[in-house]
Amino acid sequence: MAKMRIIGLVAVGLVAGWAMAGPAAADGLSKFEKTLKPQIPPDTLTYKSAKAVGDDGFTLEGVVLTLPADADKKEKPEPINIKTIAVEDLDFDSIEKNQPPLYAKIRIEGVAASNNPGGGIDLKQMVGIDKLSADLQLEYKLDTDKQAFTLSRLELTLNGLARLELSFIVDGISEDAVAKPDEAMNDATLRTGTFVYDDKSLLGKAVPIAAVLQGGDAKAWVEMAKTTLDGMKEGQGEDAKKAIDTLVAYIQDYEKPKGPLRITVNPPDKASAASIQNAKSADEVVKALGLTVSYAGKRS
Repeated sequence: MAKMRIIGLVAVGLVAGWAMAGPAAADGLSKFEKTLKPQIPPDTLTYKSAKAVGDDGFTLEGVVLTLPADADKKEKPEPINIKTIAVEDLDFDSIEKNQPPLYAKIRIEGVAASNNPGGGIDLKQMVGIDKLSADLQLEYKLDTDKQAFTLSRLELTLNGLARLELSFIVDGISEDAVAKPDEAMNDATLRTGTFVYDDKSLLGKAVPIAAVLQGGDAKAWVEMAKTTLDGMKEGQGEDAKKAIDTLVAYIQDYEKPKGPLRITVNPPDKASAASIQNAKSADEVVKALGLTVSYAGKRS
């Protein structure tokens, strides 16, 4: 009996040890360290702490990202500090097969970039600021059975400057779409989509700089944009004219917009790349996409 109790205790210990060690060996952090971390160039990504979030998620805190320097520039890019990278869900199975992940849900908070973050980006020249603070959210899924790609959210918040948000559903996307993008575009059809641009101060900073770089001023740049858009209205239907007038209204309010600019598409028939390319006018594009453009301001 004593031997049986000892054997039983050993068996329980082994099962308990397996139960405790099993998830740790297959949690999201260990998968990251096994599959993704070795692919990152040395000295590119460092972090102060990390923890697992379930089987397919992980969180990195105190991240420092240093982009490679441009070959034709002597100046080294300054590090980008990131408060948190939170991966709530990620398709590690595909990554282990050297394939793009079929789904992901990622949140990046507190991205702090200086004037020279690398990659040919010069914040001072582009928008007249020395530092940039940003947050990013990404969530998507490719349903291989239904051949539908859903981008639930791609949101970029440039704190104090602007917020961009994009979502859409595309049908006819198979698992091998990444390997054969041309074929995927031919077969894909757009079911619905939304783009939102909410400006806080970015246009007020960027437009004058862009105008000066082109040898003019902001007022002339706005007038040129309005003239170009108004030229597109000739011979178009009311829906196309309304969309263009809304864009003009937003452009003329660039210094202080009266709210976000929202563009939505709801094609009456699923829109393909061919149907858009074959459109002969702005009116045909608007009808094919079921496009609407909305903004609280009115053109003067």
